Amino acid sequence: MYLRQLLLLRRTMPFYAVAKGRQVGIYGTWPECQTQVNGFTGARFKKFNTQAEAQYFIDQNGGSGAKGGVPFAVNNKPQRNWAGKRTASTSSSTETNPPATKQSKKTILLDGPSATVSKMVKYGEYSFLQDDDGFVHVYTDGSCEGNGTARAAAGLGVYFAEGHALNTSKPVSGRATNNCGEIQAASLAIRLARQQGVRRLVINTDSQFMINAITKWLPGWKRRNWTLANGTPVKNKTDFVELEGEMNAGGMVIKWNHVDAHCGILGNERADQLARKGSEMFRQQRNGMGR
Repeated sequence: MYLRQLLLLRRTMPFYAVAKGRQVGIYGTWPECQTQVNGFTGARFKKFNTQAEAQYFIDQNGGSGAKGGVPFAVNNKPQRNWAGKRTASTSSSTETNPPATKQSKKTILLDGPSATVSKMVKYGEYSFLQDDDGFVHVYTDGSCEGNGTARAAAGLGVYFAEGHALNTSKPVSGRATNNCGEIQAASLAIRLARQQGVRRLVINTDSQFMINAITKWLPGWKRRNWTLANGTPVKNKTDFVELEGEMNAGGMVIKWNHVDAHCGILGNERADQLARKGSEMFRQQRNGMGR
């Protein structure tokens, strides 16, 4: 019984093939693979369902493979991080370039996972992680210490890749709340990507509130003059107006992907660290102004 379960686990595990990176090989988890390719110019990698497919990809894309003597780092532990979570994640796609209809914006809710992030592609001055569908990936997060109190300190974090020049920590502007940090982080990520010529962007966020607001609730809020169904004002109107403006600028196509927080997803953990640093910056800024 144990052997059968082990074999079943091996069949369902992903295999991450790194054909060009710091160390060519096959890896069993996304964080291990990401370590080999983030910031590596011309990196080439892809996710497969079988080790044979992964090996063939390496052979066909310039990797040295087994014959070259480079040891494989296949991790046979159960998958508990990025790859497994993305399968169960919620993706939304918002095309901000208005179609030739009466509808000013087209929103599509997708049921499956996003395409595999497989290479580094240069836009403008920098290289970005891009998936097989041509979408650049970014992780955003908000943080607030003392959320809901008078001494709240909030920040935002934007993470593109390890050591990326556009990774950002900032204190929030306006109200110090976690949701303000989440929304402002997304606005900044879109603006930074657009400035480098990115036209397709996936925003990975653990804020289901923000995804629901953009893909479901925003049209109703605007019809009711920025009020909720019960007549109360939308608290984050200023931030959502800014976010919608960034989404509509430059004809970008944006996908929204929900990821689980604090479960080992490297991009989400890094964005969280950046956002926490932003909260610290907010507190220092406030204390300095109070002197």
